[in-house]
Amino acid sequence: MNGAASLKGIPIGIDDFKDLMQSNGYFVDKSLFIKEIVDDISKVKLITRPRRFGKTLNLSMLRYFFEKAEEDSSYLFKELNIWQQGEAYTREQGQYPVVSLTFKDIKDETFAGYLENLKIQISEEYKKHDYIVQDDNIRDIDKKQFMDIVDIGASDVWYKNSLKLLTRLLYEYHNQEVIVLIDEYDTPINQGYICGYYDEVIDFMRNFLGSGLKGNPYLKTAVITGIYRVAKESIFSGFNNLKVCSVMHQPFADKFGFTENETEDILRYYGVDEDIARVKEWYNGYLFGEDTVIYNPWSILNYIDNRKLQPYWVNTSSNDIIRQVLTKTAAGVKEKLRILMEGGVLEDVVIDTDTNFRDIMGKDIIGESVLWDLLLVSGYLRSQNTRIVEGRTRCELKVPNKEIALLYEDIVSSWFEEAEAAGYGIKELLAELTEGDIDGFAERFKDMVQRCFSYFDVGYNAAENFYHAFILGILVNLEGKYKVMSNRESGKGRPDIMIIPKDASKKGVVIEFKTSRSDEDKVLEEKAQQALEQIAAMDYVDELASYGIKEAIELAIVFCGKKVIIRYNVRRLG
Repeated sequence: MNGAASLKGIPIGIDDFKDLMQSNGYFVDKSLFIKEIVDDISKVKLITRPRRFGKTLNLSMLRYFFEKAEEDSSYLFKELNIWQQGEAYTREQGQYPVVSLTFKDIKDETFAGYLENLKIQISEEYKKHDYIVQDDNIRDIDKKQFMDIVDIGASDVWYKNSLKLLTRLLYEYHNQEVIVLIDEYDTPINQGYICGYYDEVIDFMRNFLGSGLKGNPYLKTAVITGIYRVAKESIFSGFNNLKVCSVMHQPFADKFGFTENETEDILRYYGVDEDIARVKEWYNGYLFGEDTVIYNPWSILNYIDNRKLQPYWVNTSSNDIIRQVLTKTAAGVKEKLRILMEGGVLEDVVIDTDTNFRDIMGKDIIGESVLWDLLLVSGYLRSQNTRIVEGRTRCELKVPNKEIALLYEDIVSSWFEEAEAAGYGIKELLAELTEGDIDGFAERFKDMVQRCFSYFDVGYNAAENFYHAFILGILVNLEGKYKVMSNRESGKGRPDIMIIPKDASKKGVVIEFKTSRSDEDKVLEEKAQQALEQIAAMDYVDELASYGIKEAIELAIVFCGKKVIIRYNVRRLG
């Protein structure tokens, strides 16, 4: 282990490349990102990655590398990998005028507030280049327009065209094409939808980016980062020169987040590599591009600083959008969410790679392909075995690591806490079930079905939706004292739910659910009897007996809309 006094600082929250390099902070060398940018001939690159995955730091690195400035910044790069790539790349250093904007802090509740803050951002960038107006060759009208934008006195129309104006003036002054860097372009768009000014912000951004980047003869290249790929028709309409690089694409796959080797190196450097297997369990699990394993950099750095395996990244945001969209899912999606929470894999999932915020927030029910895309690009799911089939993106999905798994559990718990606060008695319900008071459980369950359907139903089959929410509630609320297994419709010879107590003196529970199109008592009774016979015929309780459990409750629950009947047997084992 290195001596504590000689260790570099842990760079938590440092987004400025120069500050990081000059502060003797530990830098995970991503400078070959510069090489990829130079080699890539596309004019506009949109790179989407989850939050806190190094987007801002990487754009800052690009600025210090490419920017033509009075102060020579080449010293920042001479010990990095990019400087070993030869003259074809080192000669690019310090050669271009650069426009650098960040929208990550524009989170206003009104469009007027958004516009004011955006104008300030644009004004500040113009001020960095105010040497332009000292040039005798600048036209008077351009000089006036430039100063009006600096003074925040120009019309909204001119701000929409301000990016193109600045690139033109920089090109004319330097006789060199301009590099444009825009960080977190989608933050104000996200905020605009949440706060009700989505259409206005989309209109502004479409004009701002369109005039500045689409067919701009003064542009060398533009790199835009964000979390979401806002639908092409919303902002990037007509962008024939746009290259989109999401977590599912190979370009730049290892340039955001820490690779496995980088993670092992930094853990060894700080002397915390003895827990590397557990660190992988907590913070690994992302797969970018075809096969690049990526760790969450924010969580790794905070773990090194705190030496505690706990959630870090999920606590950097309210996760409001994720919570909202998960409440807008249909019953079938809740079943798939249950599979994910149990550590399973969703196979052959269709991903909508052209998501529109309207698809996310503007409907009572959001489509599955939109949901999976949102969770994937935001960092809440991992994709693998990605392929294009008949023009559609298909892949397998799973929860990437323990940190994210805990977030899903917290979200489901919050649903039930809200229901509990409304007097639905879920904790009492589960206590009656596991303690063997099945008559009490049956009465409470029937009452809950009557009262909760409106809470859990979002437009699809209410019984199915309630069923899946109930399973998720069992998974979360019984965790620790019970092992809960559910294999509904899996064909694996197991019941819908099996609850196995970790204390063998407690009762085990086997549950079979049935739905009925008829609400006639006779039909419901027949289905309940069929469920009990199925439990007996399949010898489901043998698995409980293998754990040393002495008593099992066999439970049949039959739904028809809000009508439900419950029948049960108690069986001695062994």
